[in-house]
Amino acid sequence: YTQCKYADLVNAKTSEEGSFLSKYNPVKWNASPKTKDWFPYADCDHCYWTGYFTSRQGLKRMERVGSSFLHAARQIESMAKLSLSREQRTRVAADSWNASPLYELDDAMGVVQHHDGVSGTSKQHVAYDYAKRIAGGMNKANSFVTDALRKILLSSNDDVLDNLTYCNLLNETICTVSQEASREGSKEDIYVIVYNALAKERDEVVSLPIDSSTHSHVEKLLVGEHSDWVPVTSSVLPNANYAQVTGAASYIVYFEAKNIPPLGALVFRVSRRSEGEMLSLASFPAFPRNLRRSVENDIDDEIVMSNDMLSVKFARSTGVITSITNLRDGITVKVQQQYGFYKSAFKDTSMNLVQDGDNFKGDGKCLPGYTDAEGDEYPWLIGSAERWQNSGAYIFRPTSDQQLHTLRPKQTKSVVFYNSELVKEVHSVFGQGGWIKQIARLYPGENFVDIEYVVGPVPIDDGGKEVVSKWATSIANEGHFFTDSNGREFQKRKRGDHNVFGPDQPNSDEPISGNYYPVTAAIFIEDDVYSFGCTVDRSQGGSSLADGALELMIQRRTLYDDARGVGEPLNETDIGITPNQPFGNAERLGEGVIVKGHHRIIVGKGGSGASKMRGAMDSTFSQPHVFVASAPSGTAITFRPTLSMLQSSLPDNIMVISFIALAEEHTYLIRLGHQYGPDEDKDLSRQVEIDLHKLFKKTITSVREKTLSGNQLRDDWETRRLQWDCKKGDESLSPDGLIDGRVVLKPLEIRTFEIVIM
Repeated sequence: YTQCKYADLVNAKTSEEGSFLSKYNPVKWNASPKTKDWFPYADCDHCYWTGYFTSRQGLKRMERVGSSFLHAARQIESMAKLSLSREQRTRVAADSWNASPLYELDDAMGVVQHHDGVSGTSKQHVAYDYAKRIAGGMNKANSFVTDALRKILLSSNDDVLDNLTYCNLLNETICTVSQEASREGSKEDIYVIVYNALAKERDEVVSLPIDSSTHSHVEKLLVGEHSDWVPVTSSVLPNANYAQVTGAASYIVYFEAKNIPPLGALVFRVSRRSEGEMLSLASFPAFPRNLRRSVENDIDDEIVMSNDMLSVKFARSTGVITSITNLRDGITVKVQQQYGFYKSAFKDTSMNLVQDGDNFKGDGKCLPGYTDAEGDEYPWLIGSAERWQNSGAYIFRPTSDQQLHTLRPKQTKSVVFYNSELVKEVHSVFGQGGWIKQIARLYPGENFVDIEYVVGPVPIDDGGKEVVSKWATSIANEGHFFTDSNGREFQKRKRGDHNVFGPDQPNSDEPISGNYYPVTAAIFIEDDVYSFGCTVDRSQGGSSLADGALELMIQRRTLYDDARGVGEPLNETDIGITPNQPFGNAERLGEGVIVKGHHRIIVGKGGSGASKMRGAMDSTFSQPHVFVASAPSGTAITFRPTLSMLQSSLPDNIMVISFIALAEEHTYLIRLGHQYGPDEDKDLSRQVEIDLHKLFKKTITSVREKTLSGNQLRDDWETRRLQWDCKKGDESLSPDGLIDGRVVLKPLEIRTFEIVIM
């Protein structure tokens, strides 16, 4: 269907008669389908618009967190309407969509989708406003969601756990409630609600910031005829706080959360161990002083950490990864891990600008449609003619040497290595002054290496920088690599592709930026023997610039504007900016920002790259949502049975993309999506039949299929829409009907339904 919809409109022909039918009915067009996306894009030989894939990494991450939380909050709002009486939910779930407590967050997430929002191409004060709107929406949604969860989970209306809150600053290792309850002298227990927004049961290791290592006893609530608290495996590690966050917790308690139900939650209790217990557990793995060890006296040249899925080797002197073994697939990929930067190109030369009233224009000229200083793109016109272009918010352009300046890892006699029962960590530092830090982690039962990187402040004494994380392997990918298209179809890329750039390869003028592509969720390379890929926790630019290599841009800091309308450099600082007029460059205050992010590195057999990435993309986007409250130790709290809306997990290749309570009573909008593309997995790429009547624990009395946006019935739309010529031998383009509540989902298909649940 997508292939048919995006026919090449530019080359479409009309008949000689020029009739209405031949002009507007696509069946009559003699056009070849456009089967790929529109990247890369450039408006001159040195002007590739590949910088905005990475610009404003902090805002891009905040957008991803807000989107993930909204996804879960909509489910919990629906759960409140399903589980609570109308009287109970008077303050919880509104009866009109724009009166919902989630509307402010919903609105903010819509606004930030503006092409100068999440792209990172707004002015700094506008970027602050985007962030302010998301934060305000999340705060309001937090109040609603926590109130709903308390009413759904607690058997009584007592004011217990009335400080329940969403821990939305876990990336900064901050959660005020858990930190205060765990401080020395506190006599409170911490209650943790872990919510799973995915449609399948999952096992996770949850992290919780605490301020005392003695709060290490974690129990899981088993609700049945007789509720009981069962101990679970936990470990406490010190927080390195490489991001220099004020107020960050001193420690992190990690605990195992097994069998979190689909669209549901589990409850845990974290309590203080008595002094007697601590003394009797001399080798207890949660006690941090027994975890840190120096490898100075090790005989081997490498550190090895492993779980039941992976074995990872590190250089003994630096903590840098040297190989990753997939124990299940029986393959080992040797790697060279690097961090580095490209110097940002610029031309610090005054232009021949003349003043015209209140506007400055290059020789009085301006692009069509622009009349003010913000729209003055004459520097772009003359820059193109003189073959120069600044690197800025839109444009990524390295200096003419196209050199990646590699940052040396710090040599040390004692690499920081924690080897607890639950979590294993190896720390490493890169660059003069150590402005990049890394923690590589392994969790039990997971097939990925979690790479936590901290970047900044990026030094600018020698100019702007485009910072990248690079992995070099022996994989013979022959210039090919794959990036996702907004989390859906994987696009096959080719370095220097003649079909993209033309037979004369104009990207030879910019061989680095001309081969960068957007990575919304994942990127991978593969050959017949190995695959190597990475999922990202926010949008970034990425590429494979040499066979076997994969790189992602993780931060940018430039000192000059690229003349595409922003009107100021991409130079984010930690204090802020001076007040400024709507146009112009405000003065930056403080040091460059520090950004923390996560990559999940996955290796496997040749040809399995897409399948491996698909299995990790959803869990990377929708990580468990952690809500925390506290109560005095010994408080008796009665919980209702384990929270879950679904009768059982959906198949691994199906996701509940949306579950939204509509204004009409008992009515909901649900979107189901097939998460695998054709031929990506021999089993999971097959079509799936879902019986909606067996999906929920309550009875569905009505099912009507809607269009993707949910604003009209699909049958009505089918009778009115233009008929595209889809006779391409691909039967998957033809839709299946809805029969007795049973729906068929083909690879990458999304279908939307309005259902009534009683």
